[in-house]
Parts: sequence; C-alpha cells; structure tokens
Amino acid sequence: MHARWAIALAMALAAALAARGARAWQEAHQTGDDARLTVEANGVASVEQDLRWRVVRGPLRGIDLAGFPLGAVVDPQVTIAAADGRTLIGHAARREGGAVHVTVDDPRALVRGTFTFGLRARIDLVAAGAVARDGATWRLAWSGPVANDGVDGARMTIDLPAAPEEPRPIAPDTGAIDDSIAATSRRGAERDVLELVRPHVGRGQSAAWTIRLDPRALPLVVDPRMRPPRAATPPPEPDRVREVSLAALLLAVAVSFALLVDRKMRAFASACAPGGRRPRGLLPLPDRARAVLAGVSLAAAVGLEVLGQTTAGAACAAVAALAGALRAPAASPAVRGPGRWLALRPERAFARVRVPQHWLDLGSTTGRLTALGASALVGAAALIARRLDADGPWLAALDAVALVPLFVTGRAAQLPPHGVRSAAPWLAGAFRRLRRAAGVSVTPWARVAPDGVTADELRLLVTPRVAMPGVIGLEIGLAWSGTPVGWTATPEVLVRVLDGSDAARTLAREIPRVRSVPGRRSDERVFRLLPRAPTRSSTLTLVCALADVLTHRRVAVGRAMAPIGVDVPAKADGADGLASWCPSMAE
Repeated sequence: MHARWAIALAMALAAALAARGARAWQEAHQTGDDARLTVEANGVASVEQDLRWRVVRGPLRGIDLAGFPLGAVVDPQVTIAAADGRTLIGHAARREGGAVHVTVDDPRALVRGTFTFGLRARIDLVAAGAVARDGATWRLAWSGPVANDGVDGARMTIDLPAAPEEPRPIAPDTGAIDDSIAATSRRGAERDVLELVRPHVGRGQSAAWTIRLDPRALPLVVDPRMRPPRAATPPPEPDRVREVSLAALLLAVAVSFALLVDRKMRAFASACAPGGRRPRGLLPLPDRARAVLAGVSLAAAVGLEVLGQTTAGAACAAVAALAGALRAPAASPAVRGPGRWLALRPERAFARVRVPQHWLDLGSTTGRLTALGASALVGAAALIARRLDADGPWLAALDAVALVPLFVTGRAAQLPPHGVRSAAPWLAGAFRRLRRAAGVSVTPWARVAPDGVTADELRLLVTPRVAMPGVIGLEIGLAWSGTPVGWTATPEVLVRVLDGSDAARTLAREIPRVRSVPGRRSDERVFRLLPRAPTRSSTLTLVCALADVLTHRRVAVGRAMAPIGVDVPAKADGADGLASWCPSMAE
C-alpha cells in the first residue's frame, strides 16, 4: 500500500517538473545580414549593421555577436525593428574577448516573430588595418559578425568617394576578381557605391568582403604606411627680392633710429652746456656707441620677429630702448657770485622768456605733436602688419617701445631749474592773489648781479601795512630738489625780523619750537617755515596768518584780510593757531 503511494507521488513530481521545463524553452535564429560601410576621404567609416533574427519561441533577452571588428567604436543604443512596425530599444556593449552583447530592454516584446537589430559604429579603417596597400592599389577587407546558424543572401554596400578607377570585389588570397559575389556598381560625380551579395554564409562563419580601390578615393589619408614619402626634391630657389627688401628695410631702421638717438643726445647736450654739465646715458657707453647699439638692436628686433623669434626680438627691442634712454645730468650746487636783493616791477619779474623747444621733448608743444605723429605712424604700421600676420599689430607696438625714451628722457624738466625763469609762473599766481588782499603789500623781490641786469633768484616780499617794530618782511620762495626723473619745487616762507625786537619776541612766543638762524645782516634773524601742503593756497594762508600776527595792534585800524579764495582763522594768536597752518611750527 505504501509503495503504491510513493510511485504515484514520484510520477506527479516528474510531470510537474517536465511542464516547467517546457514553459522555459526558447528558440531564435539569425536569418539575414545587411551591412553598409560609408567611407570618408580620411579613411574613417560609418558602419550600419542590420541583423535579422527570427524568434520561434521567446522571450529573447539578448544576442551575442562574435567577430565584430575590434577597432570599431560601437554606438551603445541599438534599434530593434519588428515586422509589424514596432520599434524597440536595446543596448550594446563589448565583452571580454571583443564580442558585442546586445541586451533587449523589454524582452517580453520579443516572444515570436522576425526582428531586425540595427547596430551603428565608427572605425578608422587605416588604423584598424582594414585598408592596406596592395601594390599600386589599396585593398579594403571587412567582415561582419559570425553567423552561428549560417545565413542566406548576406548583403554589403560600400559607399566610397569617387575615384578614376572603380572599386571591384576580389578574392583575398589571389587578388583576382571574385566571381562568386554578385556585384553592382553605381558611379557618380562625387561618390561610388558598390553593392555586394554573397549567396550563402556557412554555420560559424562571417560574411567577409574584400575589394580593390583606387588610392585617390581617400586623398586625406597621409599615413606613411599607405603613402610612402616621395623622393626628396631640391629646395626651391630662395626669393631673392624678398631677402633684399628685408635687408634694405632693416638697414633703414638701424640708420634712422641711430640718427634719432644721436640727434636727441646732441640736443640735450646743448641744453646742458650753459650750466657746464654733460648728459649721461642710462647705459655707461660713449655717445656714438650707444647710438649704434640702439639702431642695430632695433633692426635685429624687427628681423627676428619676421623670422618668428618673438622672444629674442622683444629682448633686442628692450636693449634698443635702454640704449636710447638718457639720465639727468649730475647736479652740484652752483657757486653764486656777489649780488643784491632789489624790488622789480611785476612786468619785468614775471615776463615770459621763450625757451627753445626740442621736437623730441614730450614736455614741449612741438614734442607732443611729434609724439602724436609717431603714434599715427605706428598705428599705420600695425594695420599693414596685420595683413601679413595676425600677431603683426602686437609686434609693431612692441618695437615702438624703443621710441618712448626719446620723448620721456633728456627733457628740459631734467635740467637744473633756473632761479627766475622756473619760479616765475608759480610766484606770478601768488602775486596776483596777494595784491587783492587788504592789510599786506607784496613786491617781486629778486637777487640781481652787480651788472644790474642778470637775476638768479626770484621771491615775493610781503609786509604787513601796519607792521610791528622789528619786522623786515616775509619772503615767499621755491626750494628745488632733484629726483630720479627731474626736479621738484617746495614752497617756503622766510620771516625776517631784527634781533631782540618786538617782532622777534612775538615769533619766539608764538612758535617756540622753530629756531631762528642768522640773516643777511648781523642784527637780523630768519625763521624758515613750510606750509602744511606744498600748494599755492596753503602757502598764502600761512603768509596771511603770519602777517596778521606781526601787525601792530595799537596802530592798525582793523585787522588784515585774507586774499580772495584763501581762508584764514578768525584768531591766529598763540602757537596753536599758527601750528594748524604750518607743520614745522608743531615740531
């Protein structure tokens, strides 16, 4: 009894397992292989591989394609077209060994029917070895994926650039025309299309195609394995006209710039001659050597830039600029002869003196016009150079830097100032403003040589109209000091009083920290004061404050008024009042 139950249970389990196995069974076969190879002039091809599969029983989850060329870059997206017009999606990826596996995104849609898998790829045929030399011609060999079950009617379409010789299918082993392949050729003005059909591809084989093509069909392929270098040809005859023109241009540049540098040095030497000074170049070389070096360096800069050596050309342009630069002459205090201080008429003291202007001095009107013309020439040269080279304008501007020292060095501003001519414009403005002030009188004050004509220093003499006893006067002057680029002026106020007078005691009380020094006479004391700012307004404010302090209070009717545009404190009594207008008083 128990044995019969055991046999029945075993038979039921066997039936159940057999049913589940039957439900898991699937069957699919490849039925077609259509490929299209579109080749570009540089040997890169686009591959369109259409594989037809018949699914007897599914679902079909994916297919494996062995033998797909390793050099091909496969598009990961695969289009699956069903016979009823549906379009499905799959994804392709390389596996170990080079096989391509196509995964179906929706396997349940591939249960039964015929489906076409469309793969897309790109491949460099020359780099992958698919195109090779074959004597005077080239051959192209291509093979599709391995057909596991074999297929009938495999098709291949090869689209090539047009060439004088049409492409033909050949046998890979003999190179003879392959009559086993049905070939149809369509030739056009720009493309040649060769359609090939192989009647049958056996099981486990791939559809292989070999054609002979004209090398002129791929003119952009420059691989030396495909196109060996031609025999060396003798170099062309050099362009003598261009070389002579360039040499003449460089000679003109060298001579012109050397003459400009020499002319600027001579002009600056003439301007330095009255003071017995000699100009100095930035480079410690003789004058003519510096001029020659400047011209040769600039010509070398242009020549090197024409040859493409821009860095070396820039270095030569910098040397040319340094060779053309001038330093200020060495200045030493001039020994002044005897002289006396006299009051001058304003029209004589502030008369304008015409100073010769050099056309290479940027501080003069003619120099600025010359610089403007030179800038226009450089701009025109840059426009011409732009037609020859994209970097031409920048190189023209770089070479023009050598002209800058001709305009900004060796200027009149680098010469030691003239005591009268250099100070007259600044003092003339101060004189006009002080003349409108009430309570003070102002007079041009100059140091005149014994001949009565030559003056070497100019100041303004200011005195309160009602001065307290002991006041000699207040003098406004300019103190000059040298800088690396020229000379600069600092205004100063000299207060001259008699020693031991009421004015001396008043100043000693008001400005106790300012020491007095001996003056021109034995009984004279001088207080040297500097305004808070080296400006005309600050100087006049200080002068008016001093004049107010030195006014005789018992005699004056009303107090001194400030000049127009100058603010004076309401009360300047005490050290704190004057210290706010003069930093030297607060020290």
